[in-house]
Formats: sequence, structure tokens, C-alpha cells
Amino acid sequence: MEFTYEAVAVVDAPLAAIYNDWTNARSLPHVLSHIRATAQDDAEDLARLIILLDGHHIEFDAERTMCSETSICWQSLGKGFYYVLCVSFEVVDIGCTRVTANVCYDPPGFLPDIFETLGLARGLRFCLEEDMRRYATNFEVRSSLQALAV
Repeated sequence: MEFTYEAVAVVDAPLAAIYNDWTNARSLPHVLSHIRATAQDDAEDLARLIILLDGHHIEFDAERTMCSETSICWQSLGKGFYYVLCVSFEVVDIGCTRVTANVCYDPPGFLPDIFETLGLARGLRFCLEEDMRRYATNFEVRSSLQALAV
């Protein structure tokens, strides 16, 4: 069974400044707490992701796909585990960007499906929402510190 969660943050920064945080697989664990580690392949569009879902580490190969100026997707490869992270960017005001993260996955086995359906899972949705709030705050602080250093 497939589950989808979405979280949105408005970041006080232009789209171009935010975009790189999501294209580089090495930066994903610093942005999303369910992604524990990454190993980027020599090809920039391929990576090995380790994620934590309901206490289980799941490791899989992923490919950056469907990239445009306003969206980026990371998608699992192979049949072992289905996972897609899509991030879209929308300019909402001068120097302000809405970032929408959408995670879709199909947990392996039938027990995780039952836990998710009954709402007993630890809450990827809540983690994703908190991650996006933290991302907006941290990005703005980081930008302020860089401006002071100049």
C-alpha cells in the first residue's frame, strides 16, 4: 500500500538560493530527518540513500529525475522498495519561495501497511512537517550569517 505525505514551508530566500540544497544528495540528510545518510555516485543523478521509517533502516539506490527549474525528484531504483521525494519551488513574493516536499513510499511487508493505515506509525507526516519548518528557519539564519560575514 502506498502512502503520501506533503509539507510546505515558505523560505525568505530566492528560489535559486534554495534549489541546490535539494539537488545534492549529500545535503538531504541535513534537510530531512528520515534520510539518515547518502552516498552520491560519480554520476550526480545517482545516490545510495539510507532512510529511517518507523525504526527500520532501509537502504536503496535512488536517481534524481524530473528536474526542472521549479521541481526536483529523487526516486528509488529497482523493485525492492518504492520511495519518491518530489520537491517543488514557487516564487510567492520578491525574494520569497514556497517549498513543497512530497514523500510517497510503499513500506516493505504487510505490518507497516497496517500500522500506517491505523495511524500507529511514528509519523513520517509529522517529521516531514517539522523538517520543513526547521529548514525554513535554518536557511534564513544561515543566509543572515553569510551576509554578516561579507
